[in-house]
Amino acid sequence: MFYMGIKTGYGSPQTLTDQSTSVQKGQKGDLQSLQPHLMNCVPTILDRIHQAVYGKIKESNFFLRQIFNLLYTIKLKRLEYGLQSRILDLLIFSRFNKKALGGRVKAVMSGGAILSEDTQRFAECALCVQVLQGYGLTETCGGGTIADHYDITVGRAGYPIISAEIRLIDWDEGHYKTSDKPNPRGEVLIGGKIVADSYFGDAAKENDNFKEIEGTRYFFTGDIGEVLPDGTLKIIDRKKDVVKIRNGEYVSLAKVEMSLKKLLFIENCCVCASSKSEHIVALIAPNSKEAMKYAEKHYDEKDWKKLADDEDFNDDILRKVKDVCRKDGIQNFEIPKRIKIVTDSWTPDSGLVNDALKLKRKAIDEKYKDEIKQLYEDISNKDRKKDQLKKKKRSTKDNDDDDDKKEQ
Repeated sequence: MFYMGIKTGYGSPQTLTDQSTSVQKGQKGDLQSLQPHLMNCVPTILDRIHQAVYGKIKESNFFLRQIFNLLYTIKLKRLEYGLQSRILDLLIFSRFNKKALGGRVKAVMSGGAILSEDTQRFAECALCVQVLQGYGLTETCGGGTIADHYDITVGRAGYPIISAEIRLIDWDEGHYKTSDKPNPRGEVLIGGKIVADSYFGDAAKENDNFKEIEGTRYFFTGDIGEVLPDGTLKIIDRKKDVVKIRNGEYVSLAKVEMSLKKLLFIENCCVCASSKSEHIVALIAPNSKEAMKYAEKHYDEKDWKKLADDEDFNDDILRKVKDVCRKDGIQNFEIPKRIKIVTDSWTPDSGLVNDALKLKRKAIDEKYKDEIKQLYEDISNKDRKKDQLKKKKRSTKDNDDDDDKKEQ
């Protein structure tokens, strides 16, 4: 783009849309100011745009919501068959593009993490943009796979680029195997001339991540992929995000987090799991604007920090977390048992997320270790009380049975 002289702008996650947390009322977000034609972003950014647009739709009256849902369903069905809806776009959906993206965005390139299928469909349908997913890493010069321009499916990272070789290997611990049916699954390896020679000054790390197989140098990505029948790659998990809990089940932290982010008032979240417990917990970094809108309707407290510590408010949010997880088919052992709402902003400057807005789990665990410990203690105390109550009921029942026998 620089070579062709294309104007390039940069937007911050905190000021991207008019509804972003750092944009004051009456001011424009970055997208409205820049009005780009092409947009590159990580999935988290698309999630936030999805939340902002959907939040505005929910605030409209019942009649408008029903009209939107009907037209959205019609266009979605047509998209799934590869059909365009030019009249609907012209009359309805182009307005959402203008309000959310500045009005000129034609395509969005997404990479750096797994993109929610719901978010991709919403962007393509309601915002009238084509979403192209790519997959690659710094160690592979950013290359790996890219979706075909004419691919109408969602959730796929695309085909290997011409200079890359993609291979899957078994990950026995996580039960992902290349022999899986109906599609092979396993850790994704990227090979070819695009793979870097080494890490500067870090030979130990190089030996762990770079290996030669059958004469080709491969980089072990740590991502779990699935090769679909048409040869496209789908990223389904990440090794370091899969945790084995005490009951022997494996929990995909990223999968649960993706579901939680569908809630309008959740800007970011970190699901925590431990091999010492059979339950998981979650730290919620909310969108304070959306959270306060909700709180104003249901609570008297107006101070955000006090509200975040309010037990009833946390329980209310926990119920919504459980509802969205069940709706997405998350299994019971994967649903957070307790949550903690935090008031800190999770930005790259805070050290809790990287520049691609991916969670730095170790940094989060260290910063909130006391809060996480307290969540697990709350679960233990609650379970202990339940056990005591069960024993008391059982003891009462046994005594009643003994009395009945004596009377007989």
